[in-house]
Amino acid sequence: MSKFCLLLSVFCLNFLQAQEEVHLAVPNLKRENIIGTNVGIRPCRKTGVRIEAEMLGEKLVIHNYGYGGSGLTLSLGGAKEVTDLLNHKEGTVAVLGGGVIGLATAYDLLQMGYEVHIYADAWENLTSHVAAGIWSPMVLPDDVSQVKKKRIERMLATSHERFASHEFAGIRWVDSYSFRTGTSEGAIKTKGLGEPVIAHFDNGITKTGKKIREIAIDGNLFMQDLKEKVTNKGALFHTHHFHNKEELLQLDQPIIINCTSIGSRELFNDKEFIPVRGQMIYFAPQENIDYVLYQNVPEGKGIWVSIYAWHDRVILGGIYEKGEETRETVPETLNMLLNNAEKCFNNTL
Repeated sequence: MSKFCLLLSVFCLNFLQAQEEVHLAVPNLKRENIIGTNVGIRPCRKTGVRIEAEMLGEKLVIHNYGYGGSGLTLSLGGAKEVTDLLNHKEGTVAVLGGGVIGLATAYDLLQMGYEVHIYADAWENLTSHVAAGIWSPMVLPDDVSQVKKKRIERMLATSHERFASHEFAGIRWVDSYSFRTGTSEGAIKTKGLGEPVIAHFDNGITKTGKKIREIAIDGNLFMQDLKEKVTNKGALFHTHHFHNKEELLQLDQPIIINCTSIGSRELFNDKEFIPVRGQMIYFAPQENIDYVLYQNVPEGKGIWVSIYAWHDRVILGGIYEKGEETRETVPETLNMLLNNAEKCFNNTL
């Protein structure tokens, strides 16, 4: 054996020995274990999050929307950016939108002493309630401005600090594993972070990938707690749908925070939205599934495999349907997701 080959062999051996080895349970994803399905629409925008102020007649409007699939992750950071724009003024504020962005913003405004009125046409089963709560920093385009990049970095840091402080219910730390087959990047390209790991599953298969420790958000618990805190602090809730911005001029509040997400397409004629539908399958809770898993699907065409656990269910997701916004599950697509999950855990993917 040549000296080079010997050195290479030693290097490879040391590399393999340096990888952490873990033992994981395989989730029960049998069809008879399904307890439900759901669908959510990611409010993606071509230029990402919009946080900026404008005057509408004599009213100050601050826009806060366009988070795509990072709404839960960046919600508290976005709220901080909004309150900074207000420069700690006092008075009454109208918050438009009852999802996580609207409630998080309302929470911080209440903390500052504002009288807050929240207007929304729905309060339950919004995308915020459906989203798994995976810690998902926003992927920025290469040509994003430094100003916007710095803002997103601030938002992420603020959110991370506050989630990690256990200010809200449903927050925990989990081990997140990412496994990749072939060279397909897919929608999980940001999950290449972490340290090398060899995962031994209890059905006998072994996978090599990356492991990272990250924050996880149990969406149901978090949203319930956030709304309860907002309610207890005195927010006033109004069920109402605004059709155009002229109707906003009739509001009594002089300051309006627009967190209507994709509703801004109608309300403020925002043409930048590219809605992305996500479908998911719920399984009965399983105590031994306490990790997050990602597995890409070569030629998956917008489908990968994602396993995520809440306190009352195990979630199978990984569907990214660009341009789709009907809130309906598609049986054929869900069946494809199930088939890919089966392949993931029998080592044929």
